[in-house]
Amino acid sequence: MDLNNITLLDVIDRRTLQNLQDAFAAATGMAAIATDENGPVTEGSNFTDFCMKLTRKSHVGAERCNQCDLKGGEEASRTGKPSVYYCTSGLMDFAAPVVVNGKHIGSLIGGQVLPEEPDEDKFRKIADELGIDQDDYIAALRKVKVVPKRQIEAAANLLWQMANALSEVGYQRLVALESQKSKDAVIDEVNDKFTEITGSMNNVMSNILSLENNFSTIKDSAAASSKAVESTDGIVKAIENASTQLTLIGFNASIEAKRAGAAGAGFNVIAQEVRTLADKNTKQANEVENTLNEIKKAIVGINAQLKTCNTEIQQNADVIEKLKSLVDEANAQIKKLK
Repeated sequence: MDLNNITLLDVIDRRTLQNLQDAFAAATGMAAIATDENGPVTEGSNFTDFCMKLTRKSHVGAERCNQCDLKGGEEASRTGKPSVYYCTSGLMDFAAPVVVNGKHIGSLIGGQVLPEEPDEDKFRKIADELGIDQDDYIAALRKVKVVPKRQIEAAANLLWQMANALSEVGYQRLVALESQKSKDAVIDEVNDKFTEITGSMNNVMSNILSLENNFSTIKDSAAASSKAVESTDGIVKAIENASTQLTLIGFNASIEAKRAGAAGAGFNVIAQEVRTLADKNTKQANEVENTLNEIKKAIVGINAQLKTCNTEIQQNADVIEKLKSLVDEANAQIKKLK
């Protein structure tokens, strides 16, 4: 609700306003009705036949009454206080403004009384001006209550103060409601943010756990690879031993070929090839061993890094869990404010 554009019925409900003016009319014997910029907002209380059945039934009389009420309302709005005045038909009326936060939002119009005994000849002339039967007009006039002007002013002031007190209470209620709405909106927004943060933290925790599981799998694979590399040590040793045996066989074959002389020349060639093959096997076995040693070193390094990463992941998981707990506590406190 825009508090800068409130109406009379926004601050005082129609039933309360009607009860107020009915009680006022019953206590004072005066007429009363509440209006805003669009016209009456309540039913008239204690209206006289003189006004409603005669004066306002006349076209000229109705125009005069409307102009008179408008003038009285404008004067009340200008001063911010009740305006007591004679209507064009000779009765005394008043207009009490209802002002909220410096803005005129309506008026309580009342009166329809005489401040003193009337001059009937004067009212007979008014009846002629309005085209109303004089006798009917005077008969209705004699039913109008006579109230001293001071009492009329006091009654108008009382109604004005009561209406404005009620309107101020109503306005403060609206301010409180709007403030509560604003607070609720902020709380809801913050709550949504906390929910979003909590969801993000849950996703981060899920990712951390997934990474932890992946690191564990990688660590297991690295350990298995390390064992597999270690198992190849025996194979390399076997190749080296075989190469050594081939070398010895080659040397022995060369010695026997020399002893055989010309007959062992062909055998000597085979012995040379055997030695060459043994040398190649030895060289390749050394290269394989060197490569495997490098792989072992790499696996050891990977295991160390995995251990460090796993520690950091666990630390981050602990921090996230603590933050999530704090967010949940803050969220619970915010909900208590609503």
